[in-house]
Amino acid sequence: MTPRTPRLLPLTTAILALTALTLPQPLHAQLPAPCTLLTPTQIKTVLTTPLSEPKPGSPTDGTTDCTWSDPKGVTRVYLSLNDPGIHYKSFRDSMLATGKLVPIPGLGGDAFFISSAGNSAALYVLKDKHLLLVTVDGPNFTKTQNESAEQSLATAILPKL
Repeated sequence: MTPRTPRLLPLTTAILALTALTLPQPLHAQLPAPCTLLTPTQIKTVLTTPLSEPKPGSPTDGTTDCTWSDPKGVTRVYLSLNDPGIHYKSFRDSMLATGKLVPIPGLGGDAFFISSAGNSAALYVLKDKHLLLVTVDGPNFTKTQNESAEQSLATAILPKL
């Protein structure tokens, strides 16, 4: 050992310990539980259909989700929080290229609809390190009504992220 090594060892140990303490925890540990992000009252403002208690999904791959279903078991509200990860940009770019991506200015972060056939659409909002997905399937709703309900619910959720 050189004369410098004994002095560098404590400094190196301190730097490694500080780095370990300041490294971010895995994102799934930081995600709020999706079923806690909406109240029954908030959902009732967009859907008058009676809904079951929220049903959380199993957290997998940094994603957590929650569903609210009607008495027949049809999912009427779906909410997912996700770590956007490295695939987010390629997903967004590919949807933009297909023409299915519709930007939503003013909702916060990067917000857009992915439209599909029929009356459904999926609302995605990127806020900080969270990717929020909200879908609403109102009975007899038009695509415009579903999109409006999704925006309303997302507006209620975003301050909680």
